[in-house]
Amino acid sequence: MTLIVQSVAESPSLAVDAPPAYGYLRVPDDVPDHQVLRLERALIAFAESEGLSFAGFFFEFEWGLRKGFNDLIAELVRTGAHHVVVPSLRHLALSTRLQDARQDRLAREAGAVVLARLPSVVNPST
Repeated sequence: MTLIVQSVAESPSLAVDAPPAYGYLRVPDDVPDHQVLRLERALIAFAESEGLSFAGFFFEFEWGLRKGFNDLIAELVRTGAHHVVVPSLRHLALSTRLQDARQDRLAREAGAVVLARLPSVVNPST
């Protein structure tokens, strides 16, 4: 199982009774660390604004790979958590069909819902 990486800039959420949420991010190699850190902070704040207790991140560093996604599902099942936060649905996949398929898989295998911080831009060509 992939190590769950807590944000180094923020401690885990302090809301004891709040349901846990995990973050999922696709981060290409060329994205500077300071941008990733800013995105991590924004997702933690978003989770907390939704009444959730942030538990940790799962990362995907190459498009097309699913190891981080598969590890996320395993952790959701193991812990009984049911919330995943993402910056936008494009972190799940670029095409809307694959976004839907990944959300369906999270719901089916882990009973999880995805909360996107930013709405997806509708692209009629996808």
